[in-house]
Amino acid sequence: MRLIGFKGGSDFSISWRSLGSWEEQRNEVGMRMKTSRRDFQSMATLGLAGLALQMQGWTGRANAQTRLGSRSIVSGVQFGIQPFCYHDLDMTIANRPELLRRIVQNGLGMVELHAVWCEPSFATGAVSRQAAREMLREWRTQTPRSYYEGIRKEFNDQGVDIFGYWTGINSTYTEAEIHATFDAAKALGCRGVTGSQGLAMSAKLIPYMKEHGIFMGLHNHDNLSDPDALSNEASFEKGFSLSALFRATLDLRHFAAGNGDAVGFLERHHDRVSSVHVGDRRKNNGRSTPFGEGDAPIVEVLRLIRDNQWPIVALLEFEHGTLRKEVDEVNLMFDYCKRALAS
Repeated sequence: MRLIGFKGGSDFSISWRSLGSWEEQRNEVGMRMKTSRRDFQSMATLGLAGLALQMQGWTGRANAQTRLGSRSIVSGVQFGIQPFCYHDLDMTIANRPELLRRIVQNGLGMVELHAVWCEPSFATGAVSRQAAREMLREWRTQTPRSYYEGIRKEFNDQGVDIFGYWTGINSTYTEAEIHATFDAAKALGCRGVTGSQGLAMSAKLIPYMKEHGIFMGLHNHDNLSDPDALSNEASFEKGFSLSALFRATLDLRHFAAGNGDAVGFLERHHDRVSSVHVGDRRKNNGRSTPFGEGDAPIVEVLRLIRDNQWPIVALLEFEHGTLRKEVDEVNLMFDYCKRALAS
């Protein structure tokens, strides 16, 4: 199988180390002499499911590069956007057409879409907070798949692929809501669901990942004092150990603010990274900065992805203050990345 859009093309084995080969799983089972026949069959099923997920992820990415995201592939690196960049644009259903217009204007072919661009808000002065929450829960569980397929078509018709579905899954979600969220992500054409939930909540999502066959992206912040938070390499490794289906959504800004080594992290864990949020920030919990003025190794990370032809999506994101229009700032960021990959 050959990937389209990578520098020079690339043949690959569908057996990612992160998911483990069937041979590795079989050997592990063989070492556990007390494993039952039912356990063995369960592991075999998981192995096949994992294989199917790998093929879905790779072929989906190749197709996206050919059909949709090709406008923002630079030297083999697939770029997209975290739409939080458009700070002046309220994240609502009504503003989704304007969001899409800006993404196209910025020349980007991939997006990590927040749920709030798809879900209505029931929070008004006439409705209590609890009532609004119940109304949203009912809406999530009752909304048909065709609704999300329509949103997918909106973006695809403009050449934009929805890579991930950014959610706020937490302890208030019912089982039905979580299933509905994963179903929505699949209907949108996403490779996975992403979010900033902690390790404990992430562990509870493992059965849903397995059932729906898509990964869960673990997003980091710079909260090094909370043992449940995703923040540094050790916390990511804890997350990876919980399930082979977890992927890192590595935020370069927050990782730099927490004094992490993003280059070393990618060298050691690139096969568990689905995407990087590309932004800049100062070390020691410092402020966000324009690209090139902080301590995030943006240039080194992008070249590392390019040179190794890793299927890691680079999602532009910024939080620094600017007097420019957000579209203009994103253009500058994208241009910075293009120049970084030109040599």
